[in-house]
Amino acid sequence: MKHRTLLITTILSATLVLSIAACSNQSDSMTSQNAMTVGHPAAETSGENARDVAEDFVGHINYARIALAKNKGDRAERHVAEARNLLAQLQNTTVEERHVERIESGRVVYDTDTDYKYHYFPITTGPLEVKKMGHGPVWAKNDLAVTDAEIVYLSVDLSGNNALKRLNEAEADIRTGHLKAADIQLATLTDEVVTVDEETPVPLDKARDNIQLARNFVSSGNYTGARYALKHADDALDAMQKDDSYETHHADIVTMRKDVKHLQIAIAKKDPTVAHKAVAKLDKWWSELKNWSNS
Repeated sequence: MKHRTLLITTILSATLVLSIAACSNQSDSMTSQNAMTVGHPAAETSGENARDVAEDFVGHINYARIALAKNKGDRAERHVAEARNLLAQLQNTTVEERHVERIESGRVVYDTDTDYKYHYFPITTGPLEVKKMGHGPVWAKNDLAVTDAEIVYLSVDLSGNNALKRLNEAEADIRTGHLKAADIQLATLTDEVVTVDEETPVPLDKARDNIQLARNFVSSGNYTGARYALKHADDALDAMQKDDSYETHHADIVTMRKDVKHLQIAIAKKDPTVAHKAVAKLDKWWSELKNWSNS
């Protein structure tokens, strides 16, 4: 994969972390804003829109899994139906167009009873849009305990026939109350269509992306998730500090790493009054790293 040279213009609303607030109406509107309404005919899509469909598909599958973890079968079934509608939109696209690469996503691990630990939430809105939400993306809520979180890049291949079969089997399991079996179907589906880019990311990109991930967790009051994201950001800053190509920013990196550690300690106290200052600081770091990538 080529190193990214473009600024992330779309960051975190979700897929990628990801509904975690499955019991709220607000959750439904935020997770379904780009998908077809359940029960309505699926509109056809062009190849140029296949990326949006693939992103939404992965998001709905993983929101359904979150709903299942919370024993919300009816909510999970709605997300499965949304995913099926999205598949139908691809019927007139080519095989090549159904294979989408480089989808930036939050990869979140929740403390749930599953052998399939990874949940993926593609990133579809930028910092300004997230600010307008007021409470961060729904997948970052604190309804389920987070045990790890970081940014990854996905390839999604929806060219085969297994996806629809898995969705139908998951729906049947949900309707008969077999929620664990439904989760296995959806998790297996994710493994079949999603490939994670294992290439080591550019440290600057990794730092910036995970700082934004932390910002969304803080906005949602999920301080544990924020700490994990900040740990991955600090690992990237450490790599930058040791890399001569970032020599001109060395002093700033040292200061940023020190501030990151202080922020980790502060948010560990789970004090809501810390959130506003933390968000401002995270926004500042994200902007600085963005400027470095453009210089």
